[in-house]
Amino acid sequence: MNPFEQEIRRWLESQPWYQWFHNRNNKKNTGKKKSTKPFLQWMKWLFIIYVLLIVVNFFNGTLVLDLSLNAFGVLLTFFIVSMVTGALLQYKPAFIASIGAVVLYLGLMAYSSPLFNYQAHRNLIGEIKEVNFSDQMDYIDLEQVPIIDEALADKLADKKLGDIPSLGSQVRVGSMSLQNVDGQLFYVAPLEHTSVLKWLFNQTTPGYVKVSATDVDEVELVTELNGEPIELKYLEDSYLLSNIRIAAFLRDLWKGHDDYTFEIDDEGKPYWVVTRYDTGVGIEERSAIGAELIDAQTGKSKTYNVDKLPEWVDRVEPMDNIDRYIRKWGELVHGVLNFTDKDKLTTTYGMTIIYNEGSCYYYTGITSVGQDESLVGFTLTDTRTRETTMYRTSGATELAAMASAEGKVQQYGYDATLPYLLNVDGHATYFMTLKDASGLVKQYALVNVKSYTNVAVGNSLSDALSEYRKILTSSGQSFVGENEGIELEEISGIVSRIGVVITENMTYYDVMLENDSRCFTISTDISRMAALTQIGDNVTIRFYPGADGNYLTAAEFENNSLR
Repeated sequence: MNPFEQEIRRWLESQPWYQWFHNRNNKKNTGKKKSTKPFLQWMKWLFIIYVLLIVVNFFNGTLVLDLSLNAFGVLLTFFIVSMVTGALLQYKPAFIASIGAVVLYLGLMAYSSPLFNYQAHRNLIGEIKEVNFSDQMDYIDLEQVPIIDEALADKLADKKLGDIPSLGSQVRVGSMSLQNVDGQLFYVAPLEHTSVLKWLFNQTTPGYVKVSATDVDEVELVTELNGEPIELKYLEDSYLLSNIRIAAFLRDLWKGHDDYTFEIDDEGKPYWVVTRYDTGVGIEERSAIGAELIDAQTGKSKTYNVDKLPEWVDRVEPMDNIDRYIRKWGELVHGVLNFTDKDKLTTTYGMTIIYNEGSCYYYTGITSVGQDESLVGFTLTDTRTRETTMYRTSGATELAAMASAEGKVQQYGYDATLPYLLNVDGHATYFMTLKDASGLVKQYALVNVKSYTNVAVGNSLSDALSEYRKILTSSGQSFVGENEGIELEEISGIVSRIGVVITENMTYYDVMLENDSRCFTISTDISRMAALTQIGDNVTIRFYPGADGNYLTAAEFENNSLR
């Protein structure tokens, strides 16, 4: 024996379980020749341990019949079992094989690691295109801005469930998922079993909860669909064959599964959307290749490649994967040995989901390595196709914007939610809600990405938007979309009312026209003619497209009566 094997032998002989095994083995072999079948003993223990691991992973819903996706677990188990049985049986080939397993795994890891193959890791996200922000993002639509975050949606759903005591004792609200349902944003969650006993007696749960992301009063407990009761059988908190992880494996044995998301189609039928993945770079990375859709009631399933997915499916790419891919893209710009951090980029705090033109995107800010407060741009990644675009702009990170919004209302002690990215008149803008200690939304805040000192707060989103536009105007930030072929809306009419509002930095004139209930705000920076305007004058007002509500901010103003 070499010194390494001797050391293992001495440690094993000091263990009580080894002494028991050794004495038992000696009794079995008393009067017999020394065993000549250590190889069979070794194989027997490998077989037993592998079977146990298969059973454990099966019931844990993590079993995959693809060795390339299980290389670490397979080789680690082989190493441990071979090392231990080699010592117990004094069988040298088992020792050699265990060392061989380690060498093989380390070799595979080295071959597929960023050290030797950094370009493949950097290209996991694909080509990142740089675009103009206002070309990529829709203008603000107040009706589609999610004013409710996941934490508040959870509270509203729990409250709705608590209104039915007989139901609340049987089930609980599962994990919330933001999704586009027939053009509207909702948080949707299945009703899950509260315990094993509840699952044994009930087997199914009676539906799901829908919480509007844009209206705090729109909370619905859906228990019927087309007049038929909903019975959810395949759930995360179900057991045995109706557990969604086990069900997904049994219906799709040869690929890995991740990101089990409960989604409903545009008619309200419930499904589980399960990401299917394969190896990305060697054996080290994962890469989504499509999705498995499982009917949450019947268990019927179908696998899809990304380009064949139904349109109502919002997400295939797991958020953790995209965050990791973008980090690799930014940090491996000159390989692993870039000790000076030259040109390195990294993601900022957090990644959020945003919707644009009906499509779902992951948003994250991009900053230079070592620059915590300074944004150099942000990326938008399609959650189905992984296509990523980047808008380069200097500005504030999400955390800096949140601190700026909280500072605006520091007397109330409100907490800002993680920002949601909006296009307000061509300006990249952070939107966030301000919540009190109990988690209720009290106010709304808009923070300019480029200049996070430009902060507007209002009791409603329309109030915050109106104030934000006034701040942009007073700070000299023009409507950037005007130079990009985007037309302003225009109205002409007779002035029926006019009033003046004087602030610390600017004078504004509020103008109303005959037969129009809207109020148009004109700053003296836009037009000095506003100060000379009287009731009865004929005027032309051009204002920002996509604006909503009764208070609108003018981009241009002309008094036709003074020409």
